[in-house]
Amino acid sequence: MRLSLILLFLHLWGHVELSFSENVCSRLPNVPHSYVSENTKKVEYREGDVIHFTCETGYISGPTLRYICTNTGWESFRQGKCNLKPCELPEDVPNGYYEIIRGEELVFGTAIKYFCNLGYTMGDSDGTRTCQLDGWSSTVPVCETSPCLIVAFTGHNKKLYYVYNRNNDFYLLFSGIPCAVGVMDPNLQVTGLPQGNEAIRTGDTLHFRCADQYKLEGSEVIECLETGYWNASFPSCSDPVGCGKPQPLSDGDTKISTKRQYSHGERVEYICQNYYKMEGTPYKTCENGKWTGQMRCLKPCTVNREDMNKHNIQFRYVSDDKLYSEHNDVIEFICSRGRRVGSLEMRQTCIEGVMHLPTCQ
Repeated sequence: MRLSLILLFLHLWGHVELSFSENVCSRLPNVPHSYVSENTKKVEYREGDVIHFTCETGYISGPTLRYICTNTGWESFRQGKCNLKPCELPEDVPNGYYEIIRGEELVFGTAIKYFCNLGYTMGDSDGTRTCQLDGWSSTVPVCETSPCLIVAFTGHNKKLYYVYNRNNDFYLLFSGIPCAVGVMDPNLQVTGLPQGNEAIRTGDTLHFRCADQYKLEGSEVIECLETGYWNASFPSCSDPVGCGKPQPLSDGDTKISTKRQYSHGERVEYICQNYYKMEGTPYKTCENGKWTGQMRCLKPCTVNREDMNKHNIQFRYVSDDKLYSEHNDVIEFICSRGRRVGSLEMRQTCIEGVMHLPTCQ
């Protein structure tokens, strides 16, 4: 009997060891921005199995990323990772320049914008190019001479701006040092920019706001100074920010349990305690890290028979015979038998928990 039990135990232990060996590669290696190639993907992996990783769109790895399942887990044939695919250096534009407006390096997804020097225009092109899988999008814009703007210099390094008409008559626009338009966030909306070739003059202002769901970082308004510089840097737009737990409501609560974190645009509904009346909207909304929405719970009034007896009054209507009255409820009283009306009106309104009881003489 004992020999049979020993043999059964050894048989079961062998299966346990086999199960451990089979499951040692159940968790795949963590290779950011990649996925297991279809031709090497399996439901279960055993010792000796090899998998290949393919980089996500926009990423490259150089040599193939290969891993082998061993009795101790996954081991890589060579060290490697998936990096953003680079683009070659963009071409320069005569009489202009470019700046990066999205991203930091010239890699997949980065956007650049071309600008023309003063006295040149780009025509209908917006001057934006994006690094894609096959290189830069669109073509290099052309900065052409603006035929109507002439810039002259005085001896004090002061610029004079003229325009001329078809009769070659010159008109002075203004004198001074203009402000240049800086690189703007693609989600930034601006008002106050001059039309056509008109320069930005001293005292001109630009007003900024971000597209929906984005948060403005910086000044909403900037002004062009006499020095040719702006009084503040151009603002930017950041991704919408979530919120923590919403604020508690005095004499009220949220309708459902709150979470630790909320996404931008989520809202929470509040309710007041029994007999308390809500003033304002019942919702607070998460907007870029701040909860918006105002409400409060207005207290009810308490009217009991002991207080009424002290004032020699009683309810005029049986329906008013209740302990609590909500804010703005109107209660009408009458004098007890043998008493006459005093100075206060017999019809009173509950205002935020306060009701003045009339007194009968």
